[in-house]
Amino acid sequence: MNKITFTVVCLLLAASFPLLADKKVDSGDPCTVVLCMYGKLQGNNQSECSGAVRQFFSLSKFGRHGFDPWKTFVKRRDFLAGCPSADPAIVSDIMKQFGKMRG
Repeated sequence: MNKITFTVVCLLLAASFPLLADKKVDSGDPCTVVLCMYGKLQGNNQSECSGAVRQFFSLSKFGRHGFDPWKTFVKRRDFLAGCPSADPAIVSDIMKQFGKMRG
């Protein structure tokens, strides 16, 4: 009886795995963006993070003379500050590398 129960549980888990794997990453969540940008900083470009990375680089400011790197930096920093659980050192590293970069 235990072998049958174990087999049924394994089959149910295997059947539900594709449903769990198809979850979309919430690119509008600052914590998700921090996580994905930290992965990008470490050289880990995951396809699941493309929306979050695009969200980060879409945060741009333009002035009278075009792209304004400092205002873009402030806008991106303020967005990432919306994640209270993010380590400030990690956010600082992300901003040093990508904060003023034109997306």
